Amino acid sequence: MTKITSTFKLVFGTVVGFTLVSGITAVVIASQPQLTPQQERVFETCQTTWQTGIGAVVGLMGGKAANLLHKQEEEEKRSKSQQ
Repeated sequence: MTKITSTFKLVFGTVVGFTLVSGITAVVIASQPQLTPQQERVFETCQTTWQTGIGAVVGLMGGKAANLLHKQEEEEKRSKSQQ
């Protein structure tokens, strides 16, 4: 079975962390009654970071799942050929 490396865990955790912080910040800023131009720029940046982060999380999970499935198929082929 393929092991999930500490590097992957670090990257995944960092992406998830930035994504959550961006999403929470965007929600807090959006709940303000009136925004200054600076707040609008921060909101737009957080919104973009949130959307990009969600895509990155899905991509990382999909890539790791595909890698794990590929390794599992290889192991099954090896075990069948040894029989």
